[in-house]
Amino acid sequence: MKSPMGTIRFVLVVCLTVVSTTTGEEDNDENYASSTTVSAYTVSTSTPVSQWTPNTIHKVETSMSSSSSAATAALGDAPQCGDGTAFSFYATRPTQKNLNMKKLLIEFVGGGACWDATTCGKMASYLTFPDRFDAFVGRSCTEVQYGSSQNNNNNDGSFPLNLLCAQQVGSTDFTTYNYIVVPYCTQDVHTGNNIMTYDDGTVVNHVGGQNMMAVLRWIFKNFPKPSHIALTGCSAGATALPIAYSLLQQHYNQFLVRNVQISTISDSPVYLTPSYFLENALDNWNPWQIMYRTGFPYETWRYNEEYPTRVWDHILRRGSNRDKWGFVTHTNDETSQAYYTWMSGN
Repeated sequence: MKSPMGTIRFVLVVCLTVVSTTTGEEDNDENYASSTTVSAYTVSTSTPVSQWTPNTIHKVETSMSSSSSAATAALGDAPQCGDGTAFSFYATRPTQKNLNMKKLLIEFVGGGACWDATTCGKMASYLTFPDRFDAFVGRSCTEVQYGSSQNNNNNDGSFPLNLLCAQQVGSTDFTTYNYIVVPYCTQDVHTGNNIMTYDDGTVVNHVGGQNMMAVLRWIFKNFPKPSHIALTGCSAGATALPIAYSLLQQHYNQFLVRNVQISTISDSPVYLTPSYFLENALDNWNPWQIMYRTGFPYETWRYNEEYPTRVWDHILRRGSNRDKWGFVTHTNDETSQAYYTWMSGN
């Protein structure tokens, strides 16, 4: 596969998906982490990763600063979900043999978007923290992969699907990477910074930009000198990747010193920007604060249907020729077709 910036060294075709059980017996199912296990492997952002148990998935709890309003807090100081529930993320280090601080795999989870009372009503269940990811906590990536394959064979839908941290893809052995999973619960493609009250009275915290920056600041603190970052995501998670790439690139490769290679695989991103959406809905998310950090001139393009293309052009021009890009897309996507209809005001 070729990208505008070179040959892709590896290809990921994956959407990180969690299938919740319908049996109502999670607490007694050996495939699910108990509340005691989750508690034992839940840490705060101030806990150094050097103190973590290797090869074990941890839940990392974020906290709000004293200035808890997205309208006034600095990006990263007010992480939360769309319904106000607390935001956390998940991470694991490799096995003891492969422990390192140099290799990172960061995955942004997808799951739709909303921008008014109607669409946020449809997506209400995606505005709360997805604690179904707690099923991973206290387990190794290999255990998660095995449990997933067993339950997928049984087709009982009782265990989350695969994580990449137990896999080798091409020549890239992800079992040797520190793996960070960024959940999605704000319906703004991980870029918003606004609290909206919609026509039906529903209050939605579109603060994905706050959550993204909270995770990135944690990464910057705990992994000061990585050598390679693999960045990926699916759907809404993939849509946010150029922004995440730009922020990572700016932090680690400053002053013409480019020590960190960043390989990005974007799986099924959705760049739908009909005029109706740009003029009537995009400001509901207020993505401009995080766009400012990339240096993108949003005032010039914010109402232009070429907006996503111009974002990509800007990010790629400011990136490194050493970095690798890959895209996975589809010739027919019914979900995207439905979203385009909604985003056109129909």
